[in-house]
Amino acid sequence: MRDCIVCGDEFDPRSREKRAIGGLSTHCVDCSDETSVRYAGIAAGDGKMAQVQVLKFQSNEDRQGYLRYWAANSGLNTGKQCQMHYRAKETGIKFQTVATFTANGNHKGKA
Repeated sequence: MRDCIVCGDEFDPRSREKRAIGGLSTHCVDCSDETSVRYAGIAAGDGKMAQVQVLKFQSNEDRQGYLRYWAANSGLNTGKQCQMHYRAKETGIKFQTVATFTANGNHKGKA
């Protein structure tokens, strides 16, 4: 537990609410004011699991909407079921690709 330097209330800096709202670690949830939108890191959409993309969004709502769309279409949390029967509608959310990290394309030792 930690005391907020603005209002003096005691809060847990590792709580779910504090992690979601962001801001300084010395500010409680009520005093936190995070204006920047966090980047989102996802597996690349080309089917290669060794690639990761970092995306930038205009708002937190756009970020959350795209992550929900991506999770539905990628089969996240479907267990042994296939996601092929379900396809979420396009969101129309605009984003910018900040970086793409690719692994070794010669991963099986082929020339």
